Amino acid sequence: LAVVLALVMISSTFICCFATELNQEAADLHRGQYKNYLLLGDSVASGYRDQITDNDREFNRAHQETTYYRVPGSYADVLANAIVEDGSMTAFAAPGFRTIEIRYMLEDDFTEVDEYLFHPSQLDAVGYAGSEEFRTAYKNAIAEADLITLGVGGNDWGAYLTWVVADILEKKNVADEYIEMLQDVVDTGSMDMSTIESIVEIAHLAGALPELLEKIPSALEYGLGNFYKNWDIMIQDIYDLNPDVTLMVVGMSDNSIKGKYYDYNGVVGESVIPEGEEPSAMKAQVMSTIVDFIMSLGNKPMIEGAEKFGYTYVDINGATYVESHYDEAGHVFVANKIIEALPDRTVFNKFDDVKPGN
Repeated sequence: LAVVLALVMISSTFICCFATELNQEAADLHRGQYKNYLLLGDSVASGYRDQITDNDREFNRAHQETTYYRVPGSYADVLANAIVEDGSMTAFAAPGFRTIEIRYMLEDDFTEVDEYLFHPSQLDAVGYAGSEEFRTAYKNAIAEADLITLGVGGNDWGAYLTWVVADILEKKNVADEYIEMLQDVVDTGSMDMSTIESIVEIAHLAGALPELLEKIPSALEYGLGNFYKNWDIMIQDIYDLNPDVTLMVVGMSDNSIKGKYYDYNGVVGESVIPEGEEPSAMKAQVMSTIVDFIMSLGNKPMIEGAEKFGYTYVDINGATYVESHYDEAGHVFVANKIIEALPDRTVFNKFDDVKPGN
């Protein structure tokens, strides 16, 4: 159960399936309200698409093309076109980003780095991102923004554990075939139960299961502990640079696990489980419990931070996915959720400045 729980977390976000169109009425209420929109976050925020997983070269190219780039059809692109005064935006999201990478970008004296900082399998612009010139540009963009959407957190749990599993196999000096098998499984991007079972089976075949079981508790403690610790610090870093910004935090959701183990895809009574692959009642119950547990933990600091700091938490349950990233309709769905959650325009810029001492 510990192995399943840990590897389930490789999934970064959660499901529902229906056509989505832009909420034009909501968009019209906010059009022109913001001039400087900034996107921050990981691959889900950047607009990376799961369809491109043919080989390592294509995989890396796809990541690079969504690194600090405005991807047409991504939720940030849809949002900017719908409400920003001139349709412009600044894209500073990148695959592999965790809360620790954002802290590194924002804190000049940050020293709490780990061995996976800017992990090369997830982020291709390591040298660029780590440069002082880029860190300055990153901070300036935050300071000048009047609207920021932040979508990050899945890699703190999921990608980190994938890197740990890969390192265990490498340190065991297992045959290259097992490393290739693991890479093939991870590159599919489909982190449903069958994928998790495949990873566990690879570790078993490679004789690395004992090491995996031994490593899991510390990996969980590190991943979860750092995510919780970094969240508030990261948010404070953003507000230190720009205390008046409208900050919208995009929550995590279930990408595929819920569909298989809840027998649910957004349509009541319609199964998404392939015939002949139905899990046992016990396994379904265990997985549904685990999924709820993980996502309640994953979104907890985001939800609590909304009350603590005053940003807006955006619940995006119901977004549709290809595998572990939104499909086209999913991006529109998330953009709608952000637009619908924006602060009321009727109070925008309606207050007088408070004079010092008052």
